[in-house]
Amino acid sequence: MHRPHGPFPPVDMLPPPEVMEQKVATQHGEIQRLATGNQRLAATHGTLRKELATAQHELQMLHAQIGLVKSLERTTSVGLMEKIAKMETELKSTEKVKLEMNQVREEAQKLVAVRQELLAKV
Repeated sequence: MHRPHGPFPPVDMLPPPEVMEQKVATQHGEIQRLATGNQRLAATHGTLRKELATAQHELQMLHAQIGLVKSLERTTSVGLMEKIAKMETELKSTEKVKLEMNQVREEAQKLVAVRQELLAKV
């Protein structure tokens, strides 16, 4: 037996129609199963894309909030540092005033002592 040239086998080599029908039915069932699976995958893919877009949007919002918080923190820190520096300056000037008050008190006490001596002499 020699093979004929062409894309199809000779008719006497084909399987019976029942076998062909069974193969076609099996392939049809497989195509149906694959189509259903494909639809499920497409729906899941769409849902996941939406969830990803939502998550990305939320992430952008969080980054914006973090930026605002950091900016506010910097502003607050600078304000507090300036306030601390001002208070330290005031504290130093207060220390000078205390020293001067102590000196004035000592001089006043000396003057009172001198006055008492002069009153005693008079």
